[in-house]
Amino acid sequence: MLRKTFVIIPIILLALAGCSNTKAKETAQGAAPSVGAPAAPGNAPTATATPTACPTGKTRKLAKTRFIANAGLAAGAFKRYIYNPYRSGAFKSDAKGHKRAIVKAGAAGLFTLDQLRRAKTNVQADPTLCRTLSAPLQNLSNVMRNAVDKLRGGNADSSAIGAASGALEQTRSTAGSAGAGFKDKNVPSNMIGG
Repeated sequence: MLRKTFVIIPIILLALAGCSNTKAKETAQGAAPSVGAPAAPGNAPTATATPTACPTGKTRKLAKTRFIANAGLAAGAFKRYIYNPYRSGAFKSDAKGHKRAIVKAGAAGLFTLDQLRRAKTNVQADPTLCRTLSAPLQNLSNVMRNAVDKLRGGNADSSAIGAASGALEQTRSTAGSAGAGFKDKNVPSNMIGG
């Protein structure tokens, strides 16, 4: 019993340490000036502002490294479980094990979307990455969501998978020019659920 307690307590502490008070910091940085105080020139909204404002300084440690890891995992899962099986014809209705391939592709798609969500968080924490990668990463997320939704419905749409592959390569190219190039990372099947 005592040993279980010593194992559970550090796990709980690690979980709580990961839940830092970043919302309070973000609120304090983006807080409106008090009444009567002049507005700072950088705080005024503009007509060409991006949906998410880029920070002026780094707001998260190792944001670029985390982005590279998340984007690499997303790319690796997409290529291994969605793109390559599609190209080999595993999603065709007369192919052996096509249902299993589509189910794995759907699970890999959800994993890919989660990694892209994490990558977006890291991009928004670095001013350089935010300026160059916010739009391509948002486009990739939208295109990937479309492809994953169709896969989860049991339909392997060639145009959706091709568009997702193209958006992934465009994002990879843009990230490389921003100094955050990523390569496909091998994703073990136990991370996907199979």
